[in-house]
Amino acid sequence: SDESFIAYAAAAPNLALIKYWGKRDSRLVLPLNNSISVTLDDQLMRTVTMATASPEFAEDFVELNGKPVEVTDRMRAVLQSLRQRCQRGQDLASWKVRVATRNSFPTAAGLASSSSGLCAFAVAVARLADTLRWLSTVARLGSGSACRSLFAGFAEWSAGQRPDGVDSTASQLASAGHWDLRVLVCVVGAGAKSAPSTQAMARTVATSSLLPARLSCLPDRLAAVREAVAGRDFASLAEMSMRDSNCLHAVCADTYPPVHYLTDASRAIIDFVHRLNEASGRVVLGYTADAGPNVCLLAQPADVHLAAGCLQRAFDIGQVVGDLGEAADNSKVPSDWAGDGSGGEGRLRATGSNRC
Repeated sequence: SDESFIAYAAAAPNLALIKYWGKRDSRLVLPLNNSISVTLDDQLMRTVTMATASPEFAEDFVELNGKPVEVTDRMRAVLQSLRQRCQRGQDLASWKVRVATRNSFPTAAGLASSSSGLCAFAVAVARLADTLRWLSTVARLGSGSACRSLFAGFAEWSAGQRPDGVDSTASQLASAGHWDLRVLVCVVGAGAKSAPSTQAMARTVATSSLLPARLSCLPDRLAAVREAVAGRDFASLAEMSMRDSNCLHAVCADTYPPVHYLTDASRAIIDFVHRLNEASGRVVLGYTADAGPNVCLLAQPADVHLAAGCLQRAFDIGQVVGDLGEAADNSKVPSDWAGDGSGGEGRLRATGSNRC
């Protein structure tokens, strides 16, 4: 139709280093705590979205990788918010929207595809409405982590204090060029989560006696991560990321009934990281695991091939695939370190190195 409007957007997934778990307002998606993430290189992993508005459409429609998907309540919240802010007139604000989105990375890659997916969704629809103001707030309505994917490099999402959530926004801590890091994604399970994050968070808030302790230690942990990012201190960043990941899953286990995302294979990878760091006499790798069994490993560029070689030896992986630039280097594995991959062998694959 000549009256149609079309807009495009792209976004990359982000990896939470200090995670948010629990909401102070579920409808507005307001978190109990600040969170910090690093956004991956959008040349390697990204979601591309096309949004079309037309008076000829009878209903809102969304497709992912060429297949229709449910228009969720979260998506409807984004659409409603942007329709209320539409700068193109009341006619367009009342038109239905069709959104086609495609991921350049496998949906089973172990990364938070909702962060890039809902971010690109929000930006594309915002461009249709010709209003990019409040974009962080609107993206948050789709998925809390989506507001962090608005920024390359490192980003922090503030919990805010206002009941209306106006002060709960994301901002950039450091640009993409500030610090060159790598992420190795260890995929141990590609199925659905044992418990959806939204439901699990609500249950944790209602039942966990450990959650207040986690919240009380987060201000110091957040400050340490900000300082580590500013000073490019990998050892500190890795330690804070690992401690926060451990703390999150402890809180999940303390939830009643408990929420268990990590598997034996996940825990084997975590143990592997600590053994490698100890054998190397320094911090070679850090790890973090979101609400699922897959584990993401943080590394500095000079250590990527060492890490990949150790993964292959420890877990009998036939190949580490991805943007390594060259094969994993087993010659760099410490000669006195055998690496026991029990619990993960045969169930682990690594998707390779992704630049942050």
